[in-house]
Amino acid sequence: MSALRWAAALGNADWHLAAPLLAALATAWHTDIGTVTTGLAAYSLGQGLALPLWGWLADRYGPGRSLRTGLLVAAAASVGSALCPGPAWWIVLRTAAGAGFATVTPSVSLYYESLRPAQTRQRAFATLTTVTAASAIASPVLADTVLRCGSWRPAFAVIAVLTAVTVCRIQAARPGPAPPRRDRAPDEVPGPATGRPVAAYATVLGLGAAEGAVMLGLPALLAPALATTGGQASTSAVLVSYALGVLSSTFVLRRHARVWGPRKLLATGGSTGVAGALLAALVPGTAVLMVCAALLGTAWSYLHTTLQTWLPRLLPAPARARAASLFSASAILASSATVALTTSLLEEGRHATVFAAGGVLCAALTCWTLYVARRWR
Repeated sequence: MSALRWAAALGNADWHLAAPLLAALATAWHTDIGTVTTGLAAYSLGQGLALPLWGWLADRYGPGRSLRTGLLVAAAASVGSALCPGPAWWIVLRTAAGAGFATVTPSVSLYYESLRPAQTRQRAFATLTTVTAASAIASPVLADTVLRCGSWRPAFAVIAVLTAVTVCRIQAARPGPAPPRRDRAPDEVPGPATGRPVAAYATVLGLGAAEGAVMLGLPALLAPALATTGGQASTSAVLVSYALGVLSSTFVLRRHARVWGPRKLLATGGSTGVAGALLAALVPGTAVLMVCAALLGTAWSYLHTTLQTWLPRLLPAPARARAASLFSASAILASSATVALTTSLLEEGRHATVFAAGGVLCAALTCWTLYVARRWR
């Protein structure tokens, strides 16, 4: 399990590492920020497109082989990023890194399927969320450290080395096989889409897109919102507030998951998200955006880990890695579209419109998840 957490932490760290290095990259290659920023979008695109493939491979050949192969691709891409000669290669290599680290989501989900009862699975996902939030905080520290040493390249070399070590740990540990191909316990009864695979896939994709638009899109808009309000705080401060919200709430979540059912957990996360979005819409300002970030981090912990625990069970056991991968892929692509469509509104000063709409969407997402979860036990 520790190797799985390392893999998830490294994938999240790699995701967050490039943003603080953009100015140094543009200076080193004598180009503009917009060109190197394309690498961030390419990373998300590679991850979103590769997720269904890794989900199929994990279901077909087992999570161990899928995880090791993907991490090797990611390590090679990180080595290439450290040695990258220019922006064109940078975009290609970032796409490959995103595609490689995409293997973590379906592989980890399939490993955690072997945990029972459901409360144990959710506590495992909560611990994983804590680890990834900590890695998001550590990434800017690593970026700042290597920049002080005079070069951005060692940052990606560190990721490459740690990823290769993680592959060796997974190989040496010889993880157990994928969970059996059949439902085994009462807590594993799928939701209302049982027996209707088309409806089940539609539900997984729809909930993934809705969660991505709200739970990933709104936090991504906090930094641009802070920048356009002319606040004195660093835009990275709001991201740290979000990560701290995730960290602190997951400690509480592990206790609540022992005694609360999935509907109560979903309602708590959804109402917290609605409160954060509406607060940012009604009371603009730097301090309020910091509070909003913490509330959205709390909402992510409760809502996302509950969906991680239960949503794949809308599909039969042989397709649950695919369910996890499709859920994540639709979330990533929807969040990217949300940010692209709403950034211009923030630049026009229409913060209240953006966050009020986010609050309404979060309320709708919460109602939808509660409806789907009506038969989860």
